[in-house]
Amino acid sequence: MSVDGVCLLVSEASTRLESEGWSVEIADDGLRLVNGQLNRLIAYRDSLTSLVDRGDTNDAVWTLRRAKSKRKRPAP
Repeated sequence: MSVDGVCLLVSEASTRLESEGWSVEIADDGLRLVNGQLNRLIAYRDSLTSLVDRGDTNDAVWTLRRAKSKRKRPAP
């Protein structure tokens, strides 16, 4: 988790995460992300459940890109 103090609207974060390949579910405790065997939760940062941390969103994007990169590498 990489909280950077800057927040994104849930709709903006959801759009970005879906464009990266995550399946996004808006849940009571945050955005639930799924892609194959990868699962992630990005907790809400406000009581209105309208904001998530940009750092958490960036970490999720990085995690999925890293997993995709590992799958593409040929076995030795």
